[in-house]
Amino acid sequence: MEVSVSFTDGTSERDPELYIEDTSELGRVYIHREGVLVTGDIQVRYEKHPWIECFELDGVKAAPARRKGIGTKNAKGFVKSLSTIYSKAYDEYREYGGDEAFDAEAYFAHAARYFADMAGVVDRAKMYRLFSGFTENMWREGDEQMYHIAMDVMLPVIKERTAAWDLFEDNITEEFREFIKENIKENIKEN
Repeated sequence: MEVSVSFTDGTSERDPELYIEDTSELGRVYIHREGVLVTGDIQVRYEKHPWIECFELDGVKAAPARRKGIGTKNAKGFVKSLSTIYSKAYDEYREYGGDEAFDAEAYFAHAARYFADMAGVVDRAKMYRLFSGFTENMWREGDEQMYHIAMDVMLPVIKERTAAWDLFEDNITEEFREFIKENIKENIKEN
């Protein structure tokens, strides 16, 4: 998803309920509030490269899509997604049966153990954050099988290691955290 930005010379007004307003060296900047998260000071820069001229926007990012129920993304789709953060994903896919008789539960439980083990490793922190988002996407976009694997297989593996669970909770959205607290009480730590 892209974030839309509008500029004005200062003569027009926008509804503050609908738009975030900021100023930049280019004039007033308006960003529609729906679908964005403000992550810091908003800055708009004009970038000129030999191949393109564009505006770069800092401090705002697209908000994650809201969960609408069971999705349609299957196990093979998630193997592909996992390969973007874990280089051995395809090799292990073949070890767990590949296209013939893929054991998705064992495969994703193995991945969860691998990432949970690295939760306290400083130089692997980014990979673990990405894995937390990957797991949330299984909940958000996965078909019924993937939803089950995320909730009933992967979360318990992550919860076994306190450091892994704490980092996991720090790196998921409030929507997912609330869903876990409300629907899967045995998987959430007591505060």
